[in-house]
Amino acid sequence: MDSLLITDYKPDYNNNIMTISFTIKNLAISSEITITMDDFNTAIAGGAGGADRVKLKVLNTLIDSLTALKPVTLTTTTTTTTKEA
Repeated sequence: MDSLLITDYKPDYNNNIMTISFTIKNLAISSEITITMDDFNTAIAGGAGGADRVKLKVLNTLIDSLTALKPVTLTTTTTTTTKEA
């Protein structure tokens, strides 16, 4: 997880969300995600390792978002008809 850099975070207490900006250095991807404040607080709770838990939450949220973008794969069936002589 050393390649994931959290560059900014913005709490929105009115809507109970945290927006986290991040960069995945080895893929040259910069983006942001929004998670609930409860998820963010749970990730940082427990002292040591809080940053890694936030990184894991960011990555899991990113994976879920990317998975939702995948198109549904359609399977087509082709039927061949042969003519008898």
